[in-house]
Amino acid sequence: MKRFPTLEESSRAGGAPRMWARVLGRTLPCARAVLPPGSRILEVGYGDGLLSCHLAGNLGWRIVGLDIDAGAQAEARANAAEFGLESALDFRLVRPVETWSFQGQFDGVFIKTVLYNASSLGQYAQWLDWVISVLKPDGVFVNFENGKANRLTYLYRKLRRRYYADLCMYDGRIQALYSARFPHVEVRHYGAISQFFSGIAPLYYPLAWAEENLMARTPDNSYVTAVVASR
Repeated sequence: MKRFPTLEESSRAGGAPRMWARVLGRTLPCARAVLPPGSRILEVGYGDGLLSCHLAGNLGWRIVGLDIDAGAQAEARANAAEFGLESALDFRLVRPVETWSFQGQFDGVFIKTVLYNASSLGQYAQWLDWVISVLKPDGVFVNFENGKANRLTYLYRKLRRRYYADLCMYDGRIQALYSARFPHVEVRHYGAISQFFSGIAPLYYPLAWAEENLMARTPDNSYVTAVVASR
Protein backbone atom coordinates (compact mmCIF):
# COMPACT_ATOMS: atom_id res chain seq x y z
CA MET A 1 0.00 0.00 0.00
CA LYS A 2 1.33 3.42 -0.96
CA ARG A 3 2.31 5.60 1.97
CA PHE A 4 1.07 9.18 2.15
CA PRO A 5 2.11 11.91 4.64
CA THR A 6 0.96 11.35 8.21
CA LEU A 7 -0.94 14.08 10.02
CA GLU A 8 2.11 14.94 12.09
CA GLU A 9 4.31 15.16 9.00
CA SER A 10 1.63 17.28 7.32
CA SER A 11 1.55 19.76 10.22
CA ARG A 12 5.23 20.55 10.71
CA ALA A 13 5.18 23.75 8.68
CA GLY A 14 2.68 25.38 11.04
CA GLY A 15 4.39 24.43 14.28
CA ALA A 16 3.15 22.20 17.15
CA PRO A 17 2.72 19.17 14.84
CA ARG A 18 1.84 16.81 17.70
CA MET A 19 -1.03 19.07 18.78
CA TRP A 20 -2.32 19.52 15.23
CA ALA A 21 -2.11 15.79 14.53
CA ARG A 22 -4.28 15.20 17.61
CA VAL A 23 -6.85 17.83 16.60
CA LEU A 24 -6.97 16.80 12.95
CA GLY A 25 -7.06 13.11 13.82
CA ARG A 26 -10.13 13.59 15.98
CA THR A 27 -12.00 15.68 13.42
CA LEU A 28 -11.22 14.18 10.02
CA PRO A 29 -13.16 10.93 10.63
CA CYS A 30 -16.27 13.08 11.16
CA ALA A 31 -15.48 15.01 7.99
CA ARG A 32 -14.93 11.81 6.01
CA ALA A 33 -18.31 10.49 7.14
CA VAL A 34 -20.05 13.39 5.38
CA LEU A 35 -17.45 13.88 2.62
CA PRO A 36 -16.70 10.37 1.33
CA PRO A 37 -13.97 9.42 -1.16
CA GLY A 38 -14.47 11.16 -4.48
CA SER A 39 -15.81 14.35 -2.90
CA ARG A 40 -14.74 17.54 -4.67
CA ILE A 41 -13.16 19.88 -2.12
CA LEU A 42 -12.03 23.50 -2.30
CA GLU A 43 -9.05 24.18 -0.02
CA VAL A 44 -7.99 27.71 0.87
CA GLY A 45 -4.36 28.20 1.91
CA TYR A 46 -2.71 24.88 1.00
CA GLY A 47 0.81 26.00 1.95
CA ASP A 48 3.38 23.26 1.27
CA GLY A 49 0.58 20.92 0.16
CA LEU A 50 1.49 18.07 2.50
CA LEU A 51 -1.83 18.21 4.35
CA SER A 52 -3.58 18.26 0.96
CA CYS A 53 -1.62 15.14 0.04
CA HIS A 54 -2.77 13.47 3.25
CA LEU A 55 -6.41 14.37 2.56
CA ALA A 56 -6.28 13.24 -1.06
CA GLY A 57 -4.28 10.10 -0.38
CA ASN A 58 -6.00 8.86 2.77
CA LEU A 59 -9.51 10.28 2.44
CA GLY A 60 -9.81 10.07 -1.32
CA TRP A 61 -10.81 13.71 -1.78
CA ARG A 62 -10.27 15.53 -5.09
CA ILE A 63 -8.97 18.97 -4.16
CA VAL A 64 -8.80 22.34 -5.87
CA GLY A 65 -6.44 24.47 -3.80
CA LEU A 66 -6.08 28.26 -3.67
CA ASP A 67 -3.02 30.05 -2.31
CA ILE A 68 -1.46 33.49 -2.77
CA ASP A 69 2.18 32.37 -2.50
CA ALA A 70 3.99 31.32 -5.69
CA GLY A 71 6.63 29.53 -3.65
CA ALA A 72 3.94 27.53 -1.88
CA GLN A 73 2.43 26.53 -5.20
CA ALA A 74 5.78 25.23 -6.49
CA GLU A 75 6.42 23.27 -3.28
CA ALA A 76 2.89 21.88 -3.17
CA ARG A 77 3.05 20.71 -6.78
CA ALA A 78 6.39 19.03 -6.10
CA ASN A 79 4.92 17.21 -3.09
CA ALA A 80 1.88 16.12 -5.10
CA ALA A 81 4.21 14.69 -7.74
CA GLU A 82 6.31 12.90 -5.12
CA PHE A 83 3.24 11.08 -3.80
CA GLY A 84 1.72 10.46 -7.22
CA LEU A 85 -1.31 12.65 -6.54
CA GLU A 86 -1.16 15.12 -9.43
CA SER A 87 -4.53 13.96 -10.79
CA ALA A 88 -6.25 14.51 -7.41
CA LEU A 89 -4.69 17.87 -6.52
CA ASP A 90 -5.09 21.08 -8.51
CA PHE A 91 -2.98 23.74 -6.78
CA ARG A 92 -3.80 27.20 -8.10
CA LEU A 93 -2.14 30.57 -7.52
CA VAL A 94 -4.47 33.53 -6.93
CA ARG A 95 -4.19 37.12 -5.82
CA PRO A 96 -5.71 37.83 -2.38
CA VAL A 97 -8.66 39.71 -3.88
CA GLU A 98 -9.37 36.84 -6.28
CA THR A 99 -10.22 34.37 -3.53
CA TRP A 100 -13.57 35.97 -2.70
CA SER A 101 -14.45 36.14 -6.40
CA PHE A 102 -13.68 32.45 -6.99
CA GLN A 103 -16.82 30.58 -8.00
CA GLY A 104 -17.87 26.98 -8.15
CA GLN A 105 -20.01 24.33 -6.50
CA PHE A 106 -18.07 22.02 -4.22
CA ASP A 107 -19.03 19.15 -1.94
CA GLY A 108 -16.87 20.67 0.75
CA VAL A 109 -14.59 23.56 1.67
CA PHE A 110 -11.50 22.84 3.79
CA ILE A 111 -9.52 25.58 5.57
CA LYS A 112 -6.83 25.39 8.25
CA THR A 113 -5.67 28.50 10.11
CA VAL A 114 -6.58 31.14 7.56
CA LEU A 115 -9.75 32.92 8.67
CA TYR A 116 -8.24 34.36 11.84
CA ASN A 117 -6.53 36.82 9.51
CA ALA A 118 -9.87 38.63 9.22
CA SER A 119 -9.51 42.17 10.53
CA SER A 120 -13.05 42.38 11.90
CA LEU A 121 -16.14 40.33 12.63
CA GLY A 122 -17.70 41.83 9.53
CA GLN A 123 -14.87 40.56 7.35
CA TYR A 124 -15.03 37.13 8.99
CA ALA A 125 -18.75 37.06 8.20
CA GLN A 126 -17.94 37.90 4.57
CA TRP A 127 -15.59 34.92 4.44
CA LEU A 128 -18.32 32.62 5.72
CA ASP A 129 -20.81 34.01 3.20
CA TRP A 130 -18.32 33.34 0.41
CA VAL A 131 -17.76 29.79 1.68
CA ILE A 132 -21.51 29.18 1.55
CA SER A 133 -21.63 30.57 -2.00
CA VAL A 134 -19.22 27.90 -3.29
CA LEU A 135 -20.83 24.98 -1.45
CA LYS A 136 -23.44 22.73 -2.96
CA PRO A 137 -26.85 22.84 -1.21
CA ASP A 138 -25.82 19.93 1.01
CA GLY A 139 -22.14 20.98 1.22
CA VAL A 140 -19.89 20.81 4.27
CA PHE A 141 -17.38 23.32 5.62
CA VAL A 142 -14.43 21.93 7.59
CA ASN A 143 -12.40 24.61 9.35
CA PHE A 144 -9.58 24.61 11.89
CA GLU A 145 -9.00 27.93 13.59
CA ASN A 146 -6.72 29.42 16.20
CA GLY A 147 -8.61 30.71 19.23
CA LYS A 148 -8.07 33.50 21.72
CA ALA A 149 -7.24 30.95 24.45
CA ASN A 150 -6.09 32.85 27.56
CA ARG A 151 -3.98 35.75 28.78
CA LEU A 152 -0.81 33.65 28.76
CA THR A 153 -1.33 32.80 25.09
CA TYR A 154 -2.08 36.43 24.26
CA LEU A 155 1.12 37.56 26.02
CA TYR A 156 3.11 34.88 24.21
CA ARG A 157 1.78 36.05 20.86
CA LYS A 158 2.53 39.68 21.62
CA LEU A 159 6.06 38.91 22.83
CA ARG A 160 6.69 36.84 19.71
CA ARG A 161 5.31 39.72 17.62
CA ARG A 162 2.57 37.60 16.07
CA TYR A 163 0.71 39.99 13.79
CA TYR A 164 -2.58 38.19 14.32
CA ALA A 165 -2.72 38.55 18.13
CA ASP A 166 -5.40 41.24 17.93
CA LEU A 167 -7.21 39.96 14.86
CA CYS A 168 -10.24 37.65 14.75
CA MET A 169 -9.09 34.72 16.82
CA TYR A 170 -11.94 32.25 17.35
CA ASP A 171 -14.28 33.08 20.23
CA GLY A 172 -17.96 33.04 21.11
CA ARG A 173 -18.76 35.92 18.77
CA ILE A 174 -17.36 34.02 15.81
CA GLN A 175 -19.11 30.83 16.82
CA ALA A 176 -22.37 32.79 16.70
CA LEU A 177 -21.62 33.67 13.05
CA TYR A 178 -21.48 29.98 12.20
CA SER A 179 -24.69 29.21 14.08
CA ALA A 180 -26.49 31.96 12.19
CA ARG A 181 -25.45 30.56 8.80
CA PHE A 182 -25.33 26.78 9.08
CA PRO A 183 -28.22 24.58 10.27
CA HIS A 184 -25.78 21.98 11.60
CA VAL A 185 -22.53 22.94 13.34
CA GLU A 186 -20.29 20.54 15.23
CA VAL A 187 -17.57 22.31 17.20
CA ARG A 188 -14.74 20.97 19.32
CA HIS A 189 -12.30 23.07 21.32
CA TYR A 190 -8.75 22.15 22.28
CA GLY A 191 -5.79 23.53 24.18
CA ALA A 192 -5.04 26.05 26.88
CA ILE A 193 -1.40 25.55 27.84
CA SER A 194 -0.77 22.05 26.45
CA GLN A 195 0.18 23.44 23.02
CA PHE A 196 3.32 24.97 24.53
CA PHE A 197 4.50 21.42 25.31
CA SER A 198 3.66 19.86 21.96
CA GLY A 199 7.32 19.04 21.39
CA ILE A 200 7.52 16.98 24.61
CA ALA A 201 5.19 13.99 24.35
CA PRO A 202 5.35 12.90 28.05
CA LEU A 203 4.11 16.36 29.05
CA TYR A 204 1.83 17.17 26.13
CA TYR A 205 -0.49 14.17 26.22
CA PRO A 206 -1.33 14.28 29.97
CA LEU A 207 -1.90 18.05 29.79
CA ALA A 208 -4.10 17.74 26.72
CA TRP A 209 -6.10 14.97 28.38
CA ALA A 210 -6.59 17.06 31.52
CA GLU A 211 -7.74 20.08 29.53
CA GLU A 212 -10.28 18.04 27.61
CA ASN A 213 -11.60 15.98 30.52
CA LEU A 214 -11.17 18.06 33.67
CA MET A 215 -11.58 21.62 32.39
CA ALA A 216 -14.43 23.08 30.41
CA ARG A 217 -13.26 23.96 26.90
CA THR A 218 -15.24 26.84 25.43
CA PRO A 219 -14.94 29.12 22.39
CA ASP A 220 -13.44 31.78 24.64
CA ASN A 221 -10.68 29.80 26.37
CA SER A 222 -9.37 27.37 23.75
CA TYR A 223 -6.26 27.56 21.60
CA VAL A 224 -7.73 25.67 18.65
CA THR A 225 -11.28 25.12 17.44
CA ALA A 226 -12.36 22.51 14.89
CA VAL A 227 -15.62 23.15 13.03
CA VAL A 228 -17.63 20.83 10.80
CA ALA A 229 -20.60 22.83 9.51
CA SER A 230 -23.15 21.63 6.98
CA ARG A 231 -25.84 23.43 5.05
